[in-house]
Amino acid sequence: MKGLFKATLIVTIFSVLTRAMGFVLRIILSRVLGAEILGYYQVAMSVFGVLLTLVASGLPLVVSRTVAYKKQVQDDRGAHASVTAGLIVTLAISIIVSAVLYIFPNILTKIFNNNITTGIVLYSLPAIIASAIYCVLRSALWGERRFFAMSFTEFFEQVVRIILCFILFAPGVMPWLSLGEKASLSLSISCVMSCLLVIIIYFALKDRLANPRGTFKPLLKSSTPITVVRSASSVVTSLIALIIPARLMLYGFTESQAMAEFGMVMGMAFPLIMIPGTLISSLAVALVPEISSKTSNIDDKSSTRDFDGLKSHVNLAINVSLAISMIFVPAFLVLGTPICEILFGSSGAGVYVSRAAIIMIPMGISQITSSLLNSMGLEMKSLINYVISAIALFLCIFFLPKYLGTNALIVGMGSLSTISAVLNLRMLKKRNLFAKGFGKFFIKVLGYGVVSGVAGTLLLKLLKLFLPKFIYTVIVGIVCVLIMFLLYFMFDVAHIRGFVLRKVRKNKQKAVQTSNEKSAI
Repeated sequence: MKGLFKATLIVTIFSVLTRAMGFVLRIILSRVLGAEILGYYQVAMSVFGVLLTLVASGLPLVVSRTVAYKKQVQDDRGAHASVTAGLIVTLAISIIVSAVLYIFPNILTKIFNNNITTGIVLYSLPAIIASAIYCVLRSALWGERRFFAMSFTEFFEQVVRIILCFILFAPGVMPWLSLGEKASLSLSISCVMSCLLVIIIYFALKDRLANPRGTFKPLLKSSTPITVVRSASSVVTSLIALIIPARLMLYGFTESQAMAEFGMVMGMAFPLIMIPGTLISSLAVALVPEISSKTSNIDDKSSTRDFDGLKSHVNLAINVSLAISMIFVPAFLVLGTPICEILFGSSGAGVYVSRAAIIMIPMGISQITSSLLNSMGLEMKSLINYVISAIALFLCIFFLPKYLGTNALIVGMGSLSTISAVLNLRMLKKRNLFAKGFGKFFIKVLGYGVVSGVAGTLLLKLLKLFLPKFIYTVIVGIVCVLIMFLLYFMFDVAHIRGFVLRKVRKNKQKAVQTSNEKSAI
């Protein structure tokens, strides 16, 4: 458990820093591009996400899982062979896809009905090829539990991209490119740079490539369901980017208004809503090698070792993910509008943040349980759960815009996350991996959120009377979060109090021991 905590801490620190850089980038893009162009950019990035998912989703996770298992049984050659096979497959897919779109750009123009989005996608194609190498080598570092090296490369990419944005958006730089194309070009260059960095790190750590014969079939068999799930998720995002503006225009919005609304929701509001996902992702990243080393398929008893340890990790992950998500809910419910006014200069996006805050709870549970299922060899089951939940999303975004406008997307995403979370938890329960008492734990944490939200609302009304917006937003946000942490500590949520007290006692013992040693000298 100590190793898991250390790994989670390393990944979390870098994830927070990377997400912070990502928010700086998001602020730059939202202010430079504006809501309408940001809407076009989000549509283009949804397609980029589909292409990237085909290359960098299932295979990297399976490579990581395989490397973790092979290293556990001291089969280094098998681990290197899996990495090599993954590189060959991802490079082949990325080169073919990029070449087809580059030679036949009309495919994109027919989909989008405009050249703005097509140009943005075309300038992102080098990032697809660079990511084919980057994702596999990074996943090998992941499987070897080299969390610092793995996390640093992601952080490096964000820093490089921010620097490139300042350069490319400067007056007079590449005037023949549109703002959206410059944003896309910064993505491609930063991906190439991070790709070069991870290559250097991989070989510097004395890792190597090996003959991949015999590894292609098992890799593809395990990775295909995961790729389908994540590709489906990316396709869903792309369809959202096409359906929501189209349905809004059908009910009276102009194209400009529809793209601006979509830009506010997907380009400003949802990046905030997904902040807990960064911390939950850190936990998932740390857990995957741990779980994969205990089982390659939970339904195959012969490949499962330390079932009790596996069950303990699963329930810890679910409880901690719920606790993480709930920390942010009260603050975003209360402060959605001022936060977005400060960051993006948009009060409209803030309204969407407040309305969507509650869906962070099922989103967090769905995220961690999907990672757990994939880590235990239940990729196909996870795929089925996602398909079922995605149907609810499409029904919402197709029929509800007439009554709810862009809010239909919030309802749809909430439905998707809730159904997915319930189905995933049910699957874990059937395998005796889901402990009893989660319902009580859920109600307890929800109650703490209500207390924090009420306190934040009352404090906000008071401070708005005499403090500037930035000051009262920071104070209320800190108070909401501190109340949650205090309640978690008082009632030992997810064993936080026990962990803190053990750390304090351990530090005191070390201090006493050090003092005694000095006295003896």
